[in-house]
Amino acid sequence: MNPFVIHWSRKRILRRGRLTSCLILIALVMAPLVCALIFSDSMMEGITSKYIYLSDGHLQLSPNGEKDLSEFNPDSYGSMLYSCDEVTSGYALMYSATGTTNVMVKGVGDGYFNEKRNAQVSFTTAEESGGSTSNLKGIIISRATADDLKVGIGDRVALMIVPDDVDKVLRPVLCRIDGIFHSGYDQLDSLLCFVDLEYAKTLYGSPESTCLELLAGPEYMEKLDDVIAAIGEGYDISKWDQHNVSVYENFVTSRQMILIILLLVVVVAAFYTASVAQQMIQDDMQDIAITKLIGASDALVRRSAFLSVYTVTFVGMVLGILLGLLIGLNLGPILTWLSSMGLKSLSFYLLDFDITVPWLSILLISACLLVISYVSIQISLGKTRRITPIRLFTEL
Repeated sequence: MNPFVIHWSRKRILRRGRLTSCLILIALVMAPLVCALIFSDSMMEGITSKYIYLSDGHLQLSPNGEKDLSEFNPDSYGSMLYSCDEVTSGYALMYSATGTTNVMVKGVGDGYFNEKRNAQVSFTTAEESGGSTSNLKGIIISRATADDLKVGIGDRVALMIVPDDVDKVLRPVLCRIDGIFHSGYDQLDSLLCFVDLEYAKTLYGSPESTCLELLAGPEYMEKLDDVIAAIGEGYDISKWDQHNVSVYENFVTSRQMILIILLLVVVVAAFYTASVAQQMIQDDMQDIAITKLIGASDALVRRSAFLSVYTVTFVGMVLGILLGLLIGLNLGPILTWLSSMGLKSLSFYLLDFDITVPWLSILLISACLLVISYVSIQISLGKTRRITPIRLFTEL
C-alpha cells in the first residue's frame, strides 16, 4: 500500500476526536445487539426444550385403526429414539378454596421423568415435606399453579374433569397434592399437572386420550422427518410444533422481527460512519488541499480517508462483538440478579436456559454493518474531488 495512505490514515486514527467517538459508538451499538441475539435465541431454544420434554415430546404416536400402540417397539429404531413413554392426557378445571385455573392433566408412568426431563424441571415431593397419610389419589402441580390457588403439598384440590367423550358429563374428583414442580417457565408450568398413568386412564377412557410420546436421539433432533419415515405407516404421527402451532409461529415471527429490528439499528449505525467521514473531510479540508498541492492524487486522498474511517468502524465492531459475547455468556447471573430485584416483567420469560451463541445472525448483522458503512463512506468521500489547491488562496 502507498506509504502516504498508511501515514495519513494512521495520523487520523490516532488523533483523538471524532474517530475515537465513532469507535466507541459502534462498539456500544454492537454489544447490546449481540447480547440481545444471544438472549432471544437462547431463551427461545430453552422454551422449546420445555415444551418438548414436559409437554409433547418430539413426536406423538396415536393409533389410527391399523396398529395398536402395544405393537410399537422402540428398541428396533436404535439411536433414533431416546425414549418412548405412554401418556394419557385431558383437560380439567382445578379449584381450591381460594381460586380456580384450567390445567392439562397428564398421566405418566414411573420412568417418564428420565435424565433429560429431570434436567428441565425440579421437584419438591411429599416425602421431602413430611409425607402424607391421605388415601386420595396424588397429583403433582406446578409452583405457579400452587401460588395461584394458594395451596401446598398435602393440601387437597378438586378437579372438574372435562370428558373426552361427548356422551359423558362433567364430574368432579378430589386429589391430594403430593409434589410441586418448577421448570422455570411459568407460562407452561401453569398449564400442566401430573398424575399416575393408570389413574389418568380412569379419568379419560377414550383411546384418543392415550398416545406414545417419543424423544428423538441427539443425532435426530433436527431430523424428525427421518424418524417419521423410519416408523412408516400405521400410526398418526405429529411433531411438537403441530400441537403448539401458536407457540411455534410466535417463535418464528419473534426471531424474524428481532433480527429485522437489529438490522435497522445497524443501518443507522452504518450511516453514522458516513457522517463521521463527511465531518472529517470538513475538518481536514486545508490539509487535503495542501496534500493535493504537493502532488497527491484525489484517489490517494480518498483511499487514506476511507481507510481511517473504515478501520475504526471495523475495530469498533469487533470490540462490540467481544463485549456482547462477554455479557451474553454471563446472562445467567445477570438475570438472576435482576429477578431478585423484583422485576415483574421477568416472570413472563424463561430465565434459566443454556446459552446459545447465534453465530449466523451475528455474522449477518456484522456483514450488513460493513457493507452499508463501505457504501455510505464512499459516497461521503466523493466531496474530496471538489477540494482543490485553489481553496488555500481563496480562504486567505
